[in-house]
Amino acid sequence: MADPREAILTRLVVVCAAVSGIQAAVRNRLDAASLRRPAVVVHDGAEQLLDAPQGERRSRLQRMELSPGITVVIRGDDGAEAGALMTLYRSRVVHAVLNDAELIGLVGTNGGIRYESATVALPDAEAREYRVTVEIVFTYPFYLSDLGA
Repeated sequence: MADPREAILTRLVVVCAAVSGIQAAVRNRLDAASLRRPAVVVHDGAEQLLDAPQGERRSRLQRMELSPGITVVIRGDDGAEAGALMTLYRSRVVHAVLNDAELIGLVGTNGGIRYESATVALPDAEAREYRVTVEIVFTYPFYLSDLGA
């Protein structure tokens, strides 16, 4: 089996790209090409140990939590329009991720996907560009055998 972290991150970009209205989705880039908007920028984020079965060697089996950075970038004419657009695309991205059958399959029955928060960054006054970072945490079993040589 492939590394679950990589499989989740790869699928996450595909899911975000398919969200209605999203013009571009990229991974580990500062921005989408040609400033296409609305866009989703996914950064790999943090992976950390959640727990391991009692008596299990940590090198064989454990549950991990992956918290990628998911930022929705939009253009808006004023604060009211931008707020409504950030809410709209935040909702669409969260819904798509939480309901994607392939992502659900990747975390397995001992894992899960949960929406934790959304944070709006202060906009640059000149750019008229707004960003909302969505925190979604993926919990999945990790087996040493999943790592390829």
